[in-house]
Amino acid sequence: MQRTQNEVILITPRFSKTLKKAKIEFDKIHHFLVRDPLVKETLFTSSSKFYSVLRAVNLFFSFVVFIPIIGSFRDFNLPHFLGYLLSAFGVYLTWVFEWVTKSTILEEIRTVTIIQISLHSVFGMWYHFYDYFKIYDFILHITGGIWLSFLIYPLVMGSELIWAKMKMPFFFLKIFVVTFSIVMTLGVFWEIGEFISDLIFRDYPGYRMAQEESLFDTMTDFIGNLIGSIAGIFIFWNTLKRLNKSRDMDSLLERIGSALRDYVNSF
Repeated sequence: MQRTQNEVILITPRFSKTLKKAKIEFDKIHHFLVRDPLVKETLFTSSSKFYSVLRAVNLFFSFVVFIPIIGSFRDFNLPHFLGYLLSAFGVYLTWVFEWVTKSTILEEIRTVTIIQISLHSVFGMWYHFYDYFKIYDFILHITGGIWLSFLIYPLVMGSELIWAKMKMPFFFLKIFVVTFSIVMTLGVFWEIGEFISDLIFRDYPGYRMAQEESLFDTMTDFIGNLIGSIAGIFIFWNTLKRLNKSRDMDSLLERIGSALRDYVNSF
């Protein structure tokens, strides 16, 4: 059935309005990625130029996680496809966090995020490193603990500096306990997710059991997370101490904590 001229005229403005709205939203995202962040410096330097370059590099390489998503359409495997989508969401969650809270994820930590998730989704799942190298899963749980410590530690320390106003006695111990607790809790949720995934997809053709129905596998994952989280906390703490000799790192983290405080107080 052919559309009348009046119907075509009605549809065209609606389509144009949709495109206009899409352009407005895209412009907002572009403006945010380029200009909006409160902290426009990185962990290792206060150079805004270096920050802009590293942010652009991170944005470019974040598309790596789409390789298995696109490639999986050829030999579609639902549980793996969902895993690839979850991994991509994990990468872009760092930008979503900044967008929502107006706080900042330091760009070097975003780089580590992209690498860690790519090691899991692209190399571990897509290129089957989990199957080829039995120790690969344990290594990624260690690096995963380090990565989460890097991600969470500055947020916890920045918040503590804002609310406590100064470094009280046992300051490092308090940050250590809070960061460690969050990292290990996230590790528990990851294992629960693997357990549920195995229950749902265990009979799906081509599905690789995440826990291999083994208490040994689950416990070694926890041990890997434990080693990684402790190592990550001490690495980050000692890095801050070295950088504090030539730069006020507390001020940098306080600005991150201040944005988080404002976001929490907005509710």
